[in-house]
Amino acid sequence: MELMTMLHARKAVREYTGQVTPDQLQQLLHAASAAPVGRGNYDNYRLTVIQKPEILQQLPGIYDAPTVIVVSAREVRTSKYLSAGAIIHNIELAAEDMGLGANYNLYCVASLPPAIIPAGFTPLFAITLGQTTTSFTPRPIPVDRIKANIVK
Repeated sequence: MELMTMLHARKAVREYTGQVTPDQLQQLLHAASAAPVGRGNYDNYRLTVIQKPEILQQLPGIYDAPTVIVVSAREVRTSKYLSAGAIIHNIELAAEDMGLGANYNLYCVASLPPAIIPAGFTPLFAITLGQTTTSFTPRPIPVDRIKANIVK
C-alpha cells in the first residue's frame, strides 16, 4: 500500500479473526527493529510477544487479540516513551500494510505479569495484533485537522 494511502486508511482494529502467521510476526519484529530510538541505544529496549492464551486472558482491553507485543525499556525517561512509540508505530504500519488488524494499547501494560518482562526492563507500550476482516479504505482527512502554527 502506498504510504499516504495507508495513512489515510489506518484505523484502530478491535475485531480479530485469527493469529498472525510466523512469517508475519517476523516481518513485524523486523519493522520494530527499523524504528528510530534515542541515541541509537537499541540494547535499552526489548520486545515481548505474547500469544499464550492464559496470559492474554489476564490482560484487559485487548479485544480478544491473539497477539500482543509489548515494548519495554531500561532506565525509563521521557525519551524512552518516545522511542517506544516509534517502535510501536512501525509495527502498526507494517501490520496494516500486511492487512492485519492492530491497535495501540497502554491499558493492558499495568496488568502484565512481571515474570514475562525481561529483568531490568519496564513495559511502556503495547499493541494488539491479529488477522481481521476489517477493510482499510482511505478516508478524507482535513489538512487542518491538527491546527498548525507556521513561523517563517
